[in-house]
Amino acid sequence: MTPKEKAKELVDKFRLNILDYEGSGLNTFKAKQCAIITVDEILNSRPLWPNDADWDDCGATHKYWYEAQKEEALKFWEEVKQEIFNL
Repeated sequence: MTPKEKAKELVDKFRLNILDYEGSGLNTFKAKQCAIITVDEILNSRPLWPNDADWDDCGATHKYWYEAQKEEALKFWEEVKQEIFNL
């Protein structure tokens, strides 16, 4: 799943649970705010997923592979957050 797809998925899930006046646009704004809070919480938890860190590209050592996983996951979630702002 791309960051853009994940951002849309999160906003859509929240939008379904926010009641507001039809057509006001406030439910989309609130859904985006909820999605941003969610992504911030994920970023603060130092995620390891998703990532494409390759064991061999990391020198086949756990120390470097673990760090590569964190970097890949953080990059993904930062991109998701940016895509939420772009929606």
